[in-house]
Parts: sequence; structure tokens; C-alpha cells
Amino acid sequence: MHSKKYIFGLIICVLLTISCKKHDNPVPVTSLSYTIYNIESDPRYEQLRTPDGSAVLECGTLCAGYNCNGVIIYRQKTSGSVDDFRAFDRTCTHEANSCAMEIDPNWPFILKCPCCGSEFNMSGGYMEKGPASYPLREFNCDFYNGDLRIY
Repeated sequence: MHSKKYIFGLIICVLLTISCKKHDNPVPVTSLSYTIYNIESDPRYEQLRTPDGSAVLECGTLCAGYNCNGVIIYRQKTSGSVDDFRAFDRTCTHEANSCAMEIDPNWPFILKCPCCGSEFNMSGGYMEKGPASYPLREFNCDFYNGDLRIY
């Protein structure tokens, strides 16, 4: 009788372990290596001359972001330091295969998914509103001598 309880307990533990599968961000890490020279004088990025400005990366025929959904550049501050900018993959982490986040015209530090309604705060780097439950994929940025390197 005691061994039946032990076997039953072991089976329950195994089933719980199997059912508690780890979920990963549905947007895979992608690579990018792109430099915008003299970004502060480039007319395509006029919105990035002040803090909390954001713009879609304009990179011609280069496929940027997962499924070529693109990259959003966000300017946190204008101190002229290496960490003035952040860059995010536009792919919504809830609708990974079909939707790209868009800049909110009223709040340029917020990205919204037109498909599911999720909202992402670029300033803090977190989801403001679901159903997406993962943060957007972020690229590294270096700002040096007026040039912005995204990688």
C-alpha cells in the first residue's frame, strides 16, 4: 500500500514537471549591424533630436528585425553619451508572425500593436498593456561623435 502511494506521488510529480514547460519569447533574437552617420543632422531622424522622440529605422533594402518588421529607434536623452538611444525590434511578442508595433502619435515613447492592442514603453523597456507578456527584443546602440551604431 505504501509503495502505491509513492508511485502515485512520483507520477504526479513527473506530470507536473512536464506540464510546466518553460515558455520563451516568440520573437527570436535577430542580428543587425547598421550605422547612421551624423544622425542629428539627418532629416529622416528629425524626431530624434529631442528626448522621448522615436522613429522607424530607414535602412533601404536591408531587412531589419524579425520577419523584416523593422526597428524603432528611441532617444532617451540628449547628453551626447553612448546610452542616449535605444533600438527595438518592431515585432509584437504576442502576434509574432503577423504584426509590427507602431509609434503612438500622442506618446512617442509608446509602441502599440495594431493587431492585439498591446503597448510597450520604450523608456522603461517593459510591456504597459497586454495581451503580450514578453518585452520587445532590444538591439545594442552606441552613440559616438554624432554617429549611431545599432547592432
